[in-house]
Amino acid sequence: MNQTQQTQESIDLCAANWVARMIDGGLNDAEHKALDAWLAQSRSHQQAFADANHALAMMDASLFSDGVNAAQSSMHEADRQNAQIRPFPVITGKGKKPPRTGIGKWAAIAMAACLLIALFSGRVLMGDPALVWGADYHTAPGEIRTITLDDGSKITLGPDSAIDVKFSEQERRIEIFTGLVDFQAVPMENAGDRPFVVSTGDGIARALGTRFVIDKFDDYASVSVLQHNVKVSLTNGARPTKSLVLSANEAVRYSRYSLEDIYPVNSDRVLSWQKGKQIFDRVALREVVAEFSRYQHGKILIANEAVARKRVSGVFDMSDPQIGLDLIATELSIRKVSITPLLTFLY
Repeated sequence: MNQTQQTQESIDLCAANWVARMIDGGLNDAEHKALDAWLAQSRSHQQAFADANHALAMMDASLFSDGVNAAQSSMHEADRQNAQIRPFPVITGKGKKPPRTGIGKWAAIAMAACLLIALFSGRVLMGDPALVWGADYHTAPGEIRTITLDDGSKITLGPDSAIDVKFSEQERRIEIFTGLVDFQAVPMENAGDRPFVVSTGDGIARALGTRFVIDKFDDYASVSVLQHNVKVSLTNGARPTKSLVLSANEAVRYSRYSLEDIYPVNSDRVLSWQKGKQIFDRVALREVVAEFSRYQHGKILIANEAVARKRVSGVFDMSDPQIGLDLIATELSIRKVSITPLLTFLY
C-alpha cells in the first residue's frame, strides 16, 4: 500500500508501532533506514510520528495498566454471555493456537500510543464532524433510515452513513460521503428525463434501471446491482475515465486507482444489513472491522497487518457488535482488548 492509499487510521497505527519498537529495545540499522524512508514519504507520516512520541511522553503507565486490567475483566464477562450468532466455518490456517495470556510489553506500548494519539487528535474517537455537518441526510452508528426523495426515489441509509442530495433540472445527483446506501431510483422517463447519478468522489454510478447498493469506505467503494443495470465509471476530476455496466446480481469494487473485475452477488446477502445481520464469506478481517465499526461509537483498531489479513466467514447479529468481535477473536486465535468503551484493539 503506498502513501496515497493509506487512511489516517493506518498512518497513526504505523507511527505508534514505530515508536513502540523504539521504546521496546531500539532499532537496528536496517530498521532505522526503513523508519527514515517511511518518514520521508509524507508530512502526514512525520506529524503522526510526532504525535505518537508526544503521546508516549505523557503516558502514565500505571493508569494504562489499570485500564487494561479492567478491560480484560469486562471482556471475560462478555465471553460468558450467550452470543446470538450463527457462524459458519472460519478459515484460520493450519490449526489454532490457544490465545496468549497477558499483554506483551510491545503490544501494550503500541496500544497506549494509539489510544493517546486518538485522545489528543480526536481523529479516531470523534471521526470527521464535517461529514455530518455537510450532509443532507445522515445516520448514527447502528441506525438505519429510509427516505423518499422529491422525485419519488427511495433510499435507505445504513449505519453511520452520510449523503448529500443535489437535484437540478439536468440531473438527480447524490454524493455519498461515507457509509452504506440502498437506492431504489425512479426511472428517467418518470423524472423529467433526468439521469440518477451517485458519486463517491472516486467514481460515479449511473442508474440505468432501479435498485442498487453502494458501500463506501475511505479508500474504496463497491456497487451491487439488484435490479436492471447500472453504469459505473471512474472519475478524474469531473471527467469519467474507465467504465463498465453491471447487470442484476453483479457487483464491482473500485478505488481512485482501479476498477476491478465484476463478480456475482446474492441479493439476500447484499441486503442482510437491513435485517440487522452482517454476512461474510472469506472476507479479510480489516474489511469486517470496517463494517462492525458502523454499529458502535468509537473505533475498532487492528494492531498489525498479519491480523488484518486473516479471513472471516460467518453470520453476525449486529445488535451487539462486541459479542461478534469476541467470537471472531476466539475463532482466529487473536486477542481483543477494549481499553475504553470507545476504543477496541485486535492483535
